[in-house]
Parts: sequence; C-alpha cells; structure tokens
Amino acid sequence: MNTKAIIHLSKLDHNLNAIDRRLKPGVRRMAVVKDDAYGHGLIPLSKHIQQRVEWLCVAHALEGKQLREAGITIPILVFEAPLEETASLYTDFNLTATLNEIDTLKVLLPGSEYQINIDTGMHRLGVLPGAVSKLVEEIPKYENLTCTGIYTHYFKADDPGNPEVKQQLELFKAARAQFPSEWMTHTANTGGIFHYGNLDLQFDAVRPGVCLYGFGAGEVDVPDLEPIMDIKSFLMQVKPVRKGEPVSYGGKWIASEDGFIGIIPTGYSDGIPRILTNSIKLKIGEKLYDQVGVISMDYTIVFLGSDQYPIGTEVYLLKGKELTATDWAKVAHTIPYEITTSIRERVKKIYL
Repeated sequence: MNTKAIIHLSKLDHNLNAIDRRLKPGVRRMAVVKDDAYGHGLIPLSKHIQQRVEWLCVAHALEGKQLREAGITIPILVFEAPLEETASLYTDFNLTATLNEIDTLKVLLPGSEYQINIDTGMHRLGVLPGAVSKLVEEIPKYENLTCTGIYTHYFKADDPGNPEVKQQLELFKAARAQFPSEWMTHTANTGGIFHYGNLDLQFDAVRPGVCLYGFGAGEVDVPDLEPIMDIKSFLMQVKPVRKGEPVSYGGKWIASEDGFIGIIPTGYSDGIPRILTNSIKLKIGEKLYDQVGVISMDYTIVFLGSDQYPIGTEVYLLKGKELTATDWAKVAHTIPYEITTSIRERVKKIYL
C-alpha cells in the first residue's frame, strides 16, 4: 500500500476529442509529451496516443531515444538545440532536430532531418527574423541535411485576445514566405488551439501540450477538458487531537475543536508542495476535509473533525475536476504544469 498516481487514459481520449473538435479538416496533431508527458508518463501515454496523432514532440533527444526503444515509430520532433554530443541521436533514432540558430547546420550529421524554429517574440530558442535571410542563403550549402518544416511559439496565447499573438503570427508569416511552401508549418500550442480559433494559425499541424492532460492555457477554464491524473494515498494512522493542540512543525495549525487527525504517508518529497500547507482539501469517501499542519517531507495531515476512519482508508489528494492541480497551482502561485511535472517517481503510476 502506497501513494499512487492514477492516470485515466479514457480522459486522455476525451481531451483528444476536445482538441479534434477545434481543428480544421486535414490539420495534423503533434502531441507534446516532453518532460515525461508533463509528469504523466512518457512511454505509456505515447503508446496510447500514437494511433491518434501524427507526431510526438519532446524536449530532449534522449526522450526521443526512449520512445524509439519503446517501439514508437511515428515522427518525433525534438525542441532542444542539437549539440555535438547529441547529434548522433538524431540519425541513430530517426529523430527530427530543431534548428534554433544558423550554426546548427554545422552540428547536424549527414542524413539528419530538421525543422526551423523562428523566434517571433518568445526570446527563448529560435532564429530571429533578422537572421532569416542569411539562413535562406546557408541552407542550400548543406545538401546532406533535409529540412521538413518550420514553426514558432506564441508566448501570450494563454491570454485570449492578446494582440501580440497576431503580431507574432504576422512576423512568422513574413519569415515563412522566404522558405519552400511544401515544408510543414505549425504554430498553435494549447492556447492557440483553444483561444485563437478566430486567427488563421493552425496551418498544417498544431502542437497540443497541457490540454492533453486536462488543463487549459492560462487562467481561462476549458470546460470540456478533464484532468487525467488523480493522486490517491491512505490513512497510515488516525489519532485524537484536543482543542488548542498544535499539529506538525512550528505549530502552524492549532485545533479549534476536539476531533481526529489522519496521517497520510506522502509529502513534499513526493511532489506535494509544502506551500500548500493549511490551504487545500482532501477527499475521503464523499466528504472533503482540510489539510492541516505543515506538509512535511514524507507526511501530510488531514483534520477529520469527529469522523474516525480505520487505518488504510483511501484518501484522494487530487481527484478529477473536484480536486485539481489547478487548485494547488493557485495556492502555490504557479501553473498546473509545474504541479504535475513535480510528482516524483516514487509515486507509482497506475494506468486505467
């Protein structure tokens, strides 16, 4: 008996359907499964969706290697900049590299395939618009490399109606016009898919990321998305607490009445942020209870009031739309992405 992350593959299918409903005919899906599929499990999720998407996208070439070794055969785009020490992975495992600067052409090995990332305002990786003309001149010199696509990334697509998305789109179109028209083109991330259906930015493909896992981009809720991860633990010990008694480190919570507390064997070493202390709910049966006392490295405490449960009773920390990573993120002043990617490996994943 231990803490488990329950991954609902049927809800992943549900979210794919929500994405499909927003796509124009013929638009392909490049599922972003980087960083262990946002903490949900790179290999199991990729295997599950490989029949429903045309591409997978990963952060690092080593993730692409893992997918190939697991039997994944569909195209894989790697976002990171290729380095001399990783260049062989692209040819050895049939991975598509990203060209983020002109010098990448010198790094890639003969036979490599790549796509061009245009930095239209994110100011992270990517070729700046001012360098595009030079890149156009350089590409023909590398006949042993094959470019198959071009893309950009919107940095404010999580904000519906933000004018900078349209500005980025126009910058991208100007850069795109300088390259062969047959190259694959893609720009829309989760925000682009769900918040900017009014703009012509789907092109040949879209890159759904956090929406696969049940969350919209930014503060705007998308009702037809379902969080696919629940986190379930159990009561390891139940004990009485008296009114006025402190609980956990520093006595940050003091019982306001007599009752019972439950000790749950999971804490911040499992990825439950300490900053959530005294600010979230947990679910036992059909009832919600307050988490109390400082969340410690290995334990979280719940106040049960007058209810007394037997040892081993199931406790949900995350549960569907009732208890979500978004709820935690609001308390922690972060985003659900950080919550789900922080769940540690010792929390066993169960796929349903």
